Amino acid sequence: MIRLPAALILAVLMLLGLVAGSPAYASPPDEAENDDTGLHLLREAAIAGRNRGYAGTRHVTVWGRSGAFSSVLRVRNVPGQGLFVRTEPSGPIRRVDPGSPAGSMAAPSEAMLEVLARNYRVVEAGGEHACGRPARLVRVLRADGTLAARYWLDEAGGPVLRRELLDGHGRVVHTEALLDLVLDPARRVAGPALVAGGSDVGEAPRLLSMGWRLPTALPGRLELFAVHVLPTGYLYLGYSDGLSVVSVFVQSGVLDGEQLRGWHAQQRDGHTIWMRNSAEQETIWASGGHVYTVLADAPADTVDAAVAALPHEPVPTLWNRLGRGAHRLLSWANPFG
Repeated sequence: MIRLPAALILAVLMLLGLVAGSPAYASPPDEAENDDTGLHLLREAAIAGRNRGYAGTRHVTVWGRSGAFSSVLRVRNVPGQGLFVRTEPSGPIRRVDPGSPAGSMAAPSEAMLEVLARNYRVVEAGGEHACGRPARLVRVLRADGTLAARYWLDEAGGPVLRRELLDGHGRVVHTEALLDLVLDPARRVAGPALVAGGSDVGEAPRLLSMGWRLPTALPGRLELFAVHVLPTGYLYLGYSDGLSVVSVFVQSGVLDGEQLRGWHAQQRDGHTIWMRNSAEQETIWASGGHVYTVLADAPADTVDAAVAALPHEPVPTLWNRLGRGAHRLLSWANPFG
């Protein structure tokens, strides 16, 4: 019997920094690179988000399946050390990767920008203001020309000032903005333009040859970028389209629904899944002797499509082999060893 462990949330926070890993099985770009007139601006902002010191207050709002969730964060970027984040009014201080969801994707790696360029067009859209500062507006467009995201980039060489994600219906589903910003010139440091960061899925072909079935993509152009077995025993699969992240955790066992206080059951195509209202849009279900947990920084329709595409009954070979093969994976996939 499995009860949802507090250790899972800690594991998620540790794994959020892996978002910068290189994607697997890349498809060719949909648009010529010279059409991405705003990509270089995002790259410059990402460099600033890692290599320039700053402090400020960030407001984040996520529209989930059943309403909006907001938080206020105090942030301090120390080049070479990371982004220090505290949830107001009295949360603990955490050090996170500024290119991860925990760091509000303020400084994506070059690998993540490559995923973004494969899936979207990134275009410059003129001058704007954000956080009381002059900014350059960058729009991220889907293949059909609809708007997927907007970025307001500091003209003075600072980090991303504001970021919005939109779903397929044109609704803003995620917004985060700096309410105030103090740049620290003394903290500007030299260093690599962008770090690759994280781990990749270089071992996936070997696992596939052994009979494992690792989904390399999910609906919404989500690409597999990380495969790990955690010390807690969970298999972790990370997916991203360059804008959002869907994290999938799998563990052997059965699910005790009576222990899921605060969760509500929902029927999907004849299967029971459990959902909890939160900014992470948490979903959990059991199938074939395994429990699946999905946490996501993505629009709700993207999350729902990803959950529907993940294994339910019958269970693929990967999940049948998980219990017998996890000890072999620990030798190469442990991100902490």
